[in-house]
Order: sequence, then structure tokens, then C-alpha cells
Amino acid sequence: MSLLAAYDRARAALVQAREVKDVLEIRLQLDHVKLHARSVQNREVLIEATVLQMEAERTLGGMLRQLLEAGQIAEGRRPKGDTSRVTLEEIGIARKLSARSQAAAAMPAAEFAAMCQATREKLIAGRAILVDPIDNSGIIHGARAIMSGRVEPDDSLDFFPTPPCATRALIELVFAHLKIRVDNASAREPACGEGHIAEVLTEYFAQVFASDIFDYGYGDVGDFLDEHTSQTADWFITNPPFDEKAESFLTRMLALARVGVAMFVRLQWLEGEGRYERIYDPAMTPPTLVAFFSERIALCKGRWDPEGGTATAYVWMVWIKGRKPQAPFWIPPVVVDELTRTDDVERFTQHPVMRRAA
Repeated sequence: MSLLAAYDRARAALVQAREVKDVLEIRLQLDHVKLHARSVQNREVLIEATVLQMEAERTLGGMLRQLLEAGQIAEGRRPKGDTSRVTLEEIGIARKLSARSQAAAAMPAAEFAAMCQATREKLIAGRAILVDPIDNSGIIHGARAIMSGRVEPDDSLDFFPTPPCATRALIELVFAHLKIRVDNASAREPACGEGHIAEVLTEYFAQVFASDIFDYGYGDVGDFLDEHTSQTADWFITNPPFDEKAESFLTRMLALARVGVAMFVRLQWLEGEGRYERIYDPAMTPPTLVAFFSERIALCKGRWDPEGGTATAYVWMVWIKGRKPQAPFWIPPVVVDELTRTDDVERFTQHPVMRRAA
């Protein structure tokens, strides 16, 4: 699907959207469109996709306000025994997004249009745009509103390629600790993006399959969560979507994997009462191993930057079928220095990544 066609499909879908999950899916599609637009330097589509994403959030806010007024969403924690309402977490919406979208929905149409136009003009001028145009009280202050003065570049996306050394740490250190060999095994990366994890897996596995819902130029194109697809492999290894789909990915990977699943996630993914009830409770599907990095692994939006830094901590979570949970493992602080290879900059800073010679 072409870049413009993907944008047009998202715009048409927003007009037809009637449920919260539909709008969340459109926001995710627009993230992919923005990423691809940036990589091919199509600024016009990048600008319009950014504005359309603002319109999607306004639509989402209107839906949330209706659900709250109807008493179908519990504000904050849901009292025990209350089965008539859902929480924001259960429908995959962060509180920040909820506040931002509802504030946008409450704006007069003319004021919201002015904010969209101001954003468009800043993008055309090549300047940074203000994100989350809501203050800490959840109130939008016109087209130039800010949240804690925080700014991000105009190509800001929820796409964080995994550094190659982090994937090698999984195979050479975490799997070695678990006494797992993969030289005769197959692996599948169902959210491959530009190939940053999948390409490293080809260094170790006998077979590697890769796919993504959007065409990044690496791997097959398809919706991994489509119940009609059947994509088996010994191992499923991925950096899952940061949104509500991460748990859906885990559930489907556990159903399809013959041996196990490994996910590269933020440390915060270990938190949450709802996630405990759905995953970490011993009666559910707790991971076999959680592997903590002793050093910070830097992820950057939209690209791998060998010189990047981060304040965010990440872990590998591993599920092995038939094996009980065991004590956590701390990955030694040798990942960046010893598992980064001399040709990584050449291979993994391209869009998509460069495939290694057979």
C-alpha cells in the first residue's frame, strides 16, 4: 500500500469510526504513516497525518465523555465487585491520552481548528511542535497551549527500534543462562518495523520470518492479530507495540509458539494491577524469566542512534512452554561494548536495515 493510500484509508476510517477501539487503531495506523513519511522525506503527508491524528484524538475524547456520562467507565480504580464498568487501562487508554482527548473534544470547533492550523504552520516552517497541548489540570489553553513546557520534534512517533546489541544480549546471555540453543530453530518477529530485531536473529536462528501491519520495506505485510492468520515458529521474539496491543500480541504469540516467546519491553511493563491479574498471577501466564539490563540501553524515536542516551529502563521477558518461573537474571554490563559489531552502524542506521550477506 502506498503512503498516500495509507493516509487516505486512515482518514476514511476516522469518518466511519463508531467505537473507541476503532479510533485507537486509526491512531496507530497514523503513527506508521508518519514514520514512513519521515523516512522517505514526504513532509506533506507527515504534516497532514499529524493533524489527522489530532482530529482522531478529538473524536476519541468525545466518545470517552459519552461513556463517562453514561457510567460505563470507572474513573480511577474500579471498586471490587463492580462489573458494570471498565477502567481506562482495560480499554487501552493512558490517563494522559484520556485527559488530552477529552480536553480537545471540549474545545469549540473554531478554537480546535485554529490549534490544528497552528500545528500545520509550525510543521511547514520546520520548527518543533508542542505535544500534549494540555496543562496539568487537563485544560487546553488555545492553539499555543503546552504541558509542562515539553516539546518534541515534528516527527515524534511511538516507534523505537531495538539496538542490535540488545537482541544479541537475549541470545548470547539470556538464552545461555536458560541453557537454550537456537541454531536449528525458527524465529518469527511479528512487529518487525524496519528489521532491527529480525535482522539480528538471522545471525543465530536457522530460519527467521518477519512481518508488520505496515510496509516498512522489511518483511511481509499483514496484521498479526488477525485471527485468520496462522504464523507458527519455534520462537516469537519482538519489541511489541507500546499501546494496548502488547498484551494481545503476547496472548497470540503464546498460542502460536512451539517453544517460547521473548519480548523487549519497558521496565514499567512489570507494573499494574490489571496486568498482574491477566498475566503475572501464578494462575495465569507469568514469564519464565525477567532479564534486567545492568546498563541503560538507549532507544531513539524512529531510528537507531549508536550515540543515543535514555532515562528509560528496558527488560527482556521470556516465556518457555512447560517451564516454571525462576529467579530474575541481571544481564552483565557488557552489552553495548562487547555485543555491538563493527558493521552495525552501516547495517542498522539504514531505512530499512541492510540485510546481511548470505
